[in-house]
Amino acid sequence: MSTPQTGDRQFRDDVVRIAALTVNTSVIEDLEFSNCRIIGPAVLALLDGVSLIGCRWDAPDLKAIFWEVPPSRPRVVGAVGVQRCVFSNCSFAEIGLAGPPDLRQLLQAGFN
Repeated sequence: MSTPQTGDRQFRDDVVRIAALTVNTSVIEDLEFSNCRIIGPAVLALLDGVSLIGCRWDAPDLKAIFWEVPPSRPRVVGAVGVQRCVFSNCSFAEIGLAGPPDLRQLLQAGFN
């Protein structure tokens, strides 16, 4: 995995291991991933300002990857928070997604 250049904050055509991004933090923020292979194992809690455009998962359906978090439980320990990030044409391996029921509905509409 390459490191984004200072000020660039972008990964392109790369293999990105979530564990490498979370050595000192549990939140990934302000990054852009384009045509990358995102590798887990990890559960990503999608927070504010996250875009998933043309992405693919190694799971047969959304039921296999989505971890529903009720709105009454605002914090999930152990999940990796993702904030203000864009994932464009990325593939995800061993990655789950956590969020409220309304997020599930949004993801279902675009799940490949």
